[in-house]
Amino acid sequence: MNPLPQVQPFSRRGVCPALSAPMQTGDGLLSRVAFTASLSPSDLDRLGDLARRHGNGLLDVTARGSLQFRGLTAESAVELEHDVLALQLPMRQGLAVEASSLAGMDDSEVANPAPILELISHKATALGLDTKLAAKMSVIVDGGGLAPMGGLLADIRLKAVQRDRDVLWLLVLGGTEEKALLAGAMRTEDAADCVIDLLIHLAQRGPDTRGRDLDLAAALGVCGDRLMHVASDFRVPTRDVGVPKQTDQRRLWALNDRLCVAVIAPAFGQITSEALSALCKIAVDLGVQSIRPGPSHGLYALGRHHACAALMDYAETAGLIVSDNDPRTAIAVCAGAPSCASAYAPVRALAEFAAKECGTMLDGSFTLHLSGCGKGCAHPAPALLAFSGTSEGFSFGYQAKASALPDAQLTIDQQKAGLSRLARLYEKEHKPGENARSLLVRLGKDRIVAALRQDET
Repeated sequence: MNPLPQVQPFSRRGVCPALSAPMQTGDGLLSRVAFTASLSPSDLDRLGDLARRHGNGLLDVTARGSLQFRGLTAESAVELEHDVLALQLPMRQGLAVEASSLAGMDDSEVANPAPILELISHKATALGLDTKLAAKMSVIVDGGGLAPMGGLLADIRLKAVQRDRDVLWLLVLGGTEEKALLAGAMRTEDAADCVIDLLIHLAQRGPDTRGRDLDLAAALGVCGDRLMHVASDFRVPTRDVGVPKQTDQRRLWALNDRLCVAVIAPAFGQITSEALSALCKIAVDLGVQSIRPGPSHGLYALGRHHACAALMDYAETAGLIVSDNDPRTAIAVCAGAPSCASAYAPVRALAEFAAKECGTMLDGSFTLHLSGCGKGCAHPAPALLAFSGTSEGFSFGYQAKASALPDAQLTIDQQKAGLSRLARLYEKEHKPGENARSLLVRLGKDRIVAALRQDET
């Protein structure tokens, strides 16, 4: 029997980890898989078993819905790849072309993005574009519906909108839906070809060129008369941006007259193989049809209403996130130390503290970003409150990325006390009907820094 091949290192700086190209972290090698369709609960349970057998038994559900295996060695990473491939699961290969985990099943969609996604993926693979484009290049095809994609970064985004009786696809370039360039709109029959032509254009400009480097002139030059003008303020609001969470917002949604979905998330995107196995076994017993890792660190379970509701009840008792009003959903946090070799601080423990201490303030109107270092992997976009670990403690940024120049420096001892003072300031100053974002903006940077640094405000 021939030995398994050795694990392959990254070939390009900044490329995402994969089964065949794991990434070195503080707790060993990390491998990542992304899926193009739902999995049976039994198959997801098997993946959890592989995480325990080959790694340290911890799995990350990423913000984009990938599944990460942690604590691998060079030898076990190869064995993991072999065993995962043997399951013959619907895994994404090549260029990251993404759609909602509920695509094609959600009656509230404006349009099913799957046909366009498949065309883009097929043509990109045939042209070998994945190796010619910038690392982490992403395309999102968003048909709308119950699982919005607007908060995710994308180099090229298509967003379905209804115009009279027709469906048009907005072309949005670089960043989140809210901040990116709205270049125009196109008909369904032109959408995939336009995206491919834009990707070819990006590849020709060099492997460091991203969607944010495209302006309106470049988009028009590539797409021509296939790209129709729309007013600069013509956007479909993204439901998950700046909306305060209400009470009783369990993530149990009816997709159509047959299926419901229960969206269950591990706290801060990480779950043990034992906890995942228990969830999957309950899902099998209840008759849940499938589970798929999806955006916002969620596990999207599909089935009849009674099955999904019962699974959600179990998940809640097990400490998993089942509702939008859970304060943990308002915190973006990375693996931190010691799991990540780049991290200076154990930010997951800090996130747990913040969720308990600042629960009232974490109403979903803003994101609290806790990063182990200045890279800010868990939340690349600016956050209203951003903390990042340094060799001396934490840097704080107001309306900033983790990598920005700090507005304040805090020692590790000051960090928890500062969050507590900020929570008390919120309780003292907020007005009826005012959400936390509005209050923190009203207070301004200087007063927030004072609350973080001082014993009294």
